[in-house]
Amino acid sequence: MKNIIVLVIFSAFIWSCSTSSKPKSEDQKSSIATQKKTDSSDEWEITVFDAEYENFVATRAQPKSMFSESSLKSRNTILVNEWNSRFYSGINRNFYEVAIDYDPKENYGLDFEYRLYQFFAYCNWKYGIQFNGLRGIDKVK
Repeated sequence: MKNIIVLVIFSAFIWSCSTSSKPKSEDQKSSIATQKKTDSSDEWEITVFDAEYENFVATRAQPKSMFSESSLKSRNTILVNEWNSRFYSGINRNFYEVAIDYDPKENYGLDFEYRLYQFFAYCNWKYGIQFNGLRGIDKVK
């Protein structure tokens, strides 16, 4: 049940991040899938179906080796709280259409934490959404 809730929330999260003033063609639709890895019951996995996101991670994002899981977890906690604060305050309802259910006590794993953080950096890069929880190097100026 927890997996389904996380999947629905992250799907809505991706969908809300994909709204922009630029029309997208059919082959540029974004979506995300989250699930526990089959080989490890303690690790979660995020899959973002957006060619630009994968390109962003491969070419613009800092390598995973530059982060620790604990630093990503603390940054993701800040970023999710910032996102949810904007959602609940009604700022830009077209972009912040859903709250994110993220539990900092849950062990999501390094890959999940890294990809979630990079998704916030991607939203900043692609849509110009400023997040205070991003490192200075990851912010678009």
